[in-house]
Amino acid sequence: MAVSQEFAAMLSQALDAAARCATNETSDNYSVLGERLGELETLAKQSLQSNVQYQPLVTKLQNGAPLTAEELETLRALIVGDADYYLKYDDDFDRSKSELARILDQIRQLQPGDPDVSKLMHVGVLCREAATLLAATEHYLEQKERVRRFEQATRGPIDREAGRTLAGIIEGMAA
Repeated sequence: MAVSQEFAAMLSQALDAAARCATNETSDNYSVLGERLGELETLAKQSLQSNVQYQPLVTKLQNGAPLTAEELETLRALIVGDADYYLKYDDDFDRSKSELARILDQIRQLQPGDPDVSKLMHVGVLCREAATLLAATEHYLEQKERVRRFEQATRGPIDREAGRTLAGIIEGMAA
């Protein structure tokens, strides 16, 4: 099956699984959706690796040769493209910060007095919710920092050492 046909079929399967989730909210349906999305992500990465011509870019980076604007865009897409898209489409960061502040306020209000079973259960649930929000917040900030570091590293000409490091990253992606 051609890559585009396989991709279209897998995309359709993922969207069908999402529709089943919307119709019938069960853990099994969401588990299947997670599997289909994971498979789709894997196929997208494999397709990228097989369709992008890495070697000319890698050679230029290893030799310290200057990159064209198009090559720099390809380099950016390969190194931080996922982070760029994540930052562009993630609209939960501010909501997560607000929700985390709300949860911490609830924990603060539970502070006085001896802990009873109810209070301990409440704190446990609040801590789990906070941990989920912290993970998403931390991921967002890590992606933002990756993009910032890439932009700093490529603001001027890429020196030979940085070029070799970037070439190594690209070769690792292609392996």
